[in-house]
Amino acid sequence: MPEFSALLRDAQALEVQGRSAEAVAAYERCIAANPGHAYPFTRRALLLFRAKFGPPPAPPAQKPGVPRVAMSVLGQKGRFGNQLLQYGFLRMYAAEHGLAVEAPDWIGRDLYDRNDPARGAPMPAVHENEHDLVASLNRQVPEVWRDADLVGFCCYPTGGLRRYRDLFRSLFKPGRKVAAIAESAQAQLRARGDTLVAVHLRRGDFGGDPHWIAPAAWYAQWLKALWPALRKPVLYVATDDPASAAGLAEFKPLTAADLGLEVPGAEFFPDFHLLTQADALAISNSSFSFAAALLNERAKAFLRPDRRAQALVAFDPWDAPVLL
Repeated sequence: MPEFSALLRDAQALEVQGRSAEAVAAYERCIAANPGHAYPFTRRALLLFRAKFGPPPAPPAQKPGVPRVAMSVLGQKGRFGNQLLQYGFLRMYAAEHGLAVEAPDWIGRDLYDRNDPARGAPMPAVHENEHDLVASLNRQVPEVWRDADLVGFCCYPTGGLRRYRDLFRSLFKPGRKVAAIAESAQAQLRARGDTLVAVHLRRGDFGGDPHWIAPAAWYAQWLKALWPALRKPVLYVATDDPASAAGLAEFKPLTAADLGLEVPGAEFFPDFHLLTQADALAISNSSFSFAAALLNERAKAFLRPDRRAQALVAFDPWDAPVLL
């Protein structure tokens, strides 16, 4: 197989030429070659989603004279869950310091109607591995980065972001194009039981540190203890590998395939949204389901896998590291 950079150049050239179907196939080859790289994931998502649902509104013009802050790596570093953490931090930082946000094209424009002004003139990069951006957010250091391009994955311990919890949650309500899909997903599951239990089993692009895979047996152990205390429970398994749900067969799990919902380019959206709506939630060691836990206002129990305990352990999404 050609090296990743050559595959990516081919995909970008096809997209520029307007050969969208071929570009999608080319980006999928990029994803197969390097599953953790975010850029092909983003471009494939945008091409397929917009072919089905239409383009987002044109970005508004930036207000003149207002100091700016941007995050040009959004959509390039980190996949969907990570992008929500990045965008959320960008908006927190802008709100705290009175800055105007600029954002590149990313799937949040489509899923959540996040229609920010597009990137304008280049600004100096401020890297998270060189500066404490959380300390700047919380005014614990004198530096405030105005007219700056923040660079990082933004997988910060969430205790330092907790005071912005309501802002973060307000950013990611299903937008006009997917609201009905989200409602249908919830209604189908609520019709089958009174208590929605959701687990995330991420498999396809994981497998090594820091993205180690927790065995399904840990989730089964938790469910066996939990199940008898619940009123008419229904189990939903969010996963990129439906076969992995077989390890939880005794709980009659449902997956996105059972709901018959299609979101081309954002096939992950029903899974993600249902994780945010669960009454009890067990995540994987993944920013995808961690971000969903941050948005979940219903759950009374949040669990995550812990290698030291060799089991799921309780955690507070708004006072925890993103990855263990």
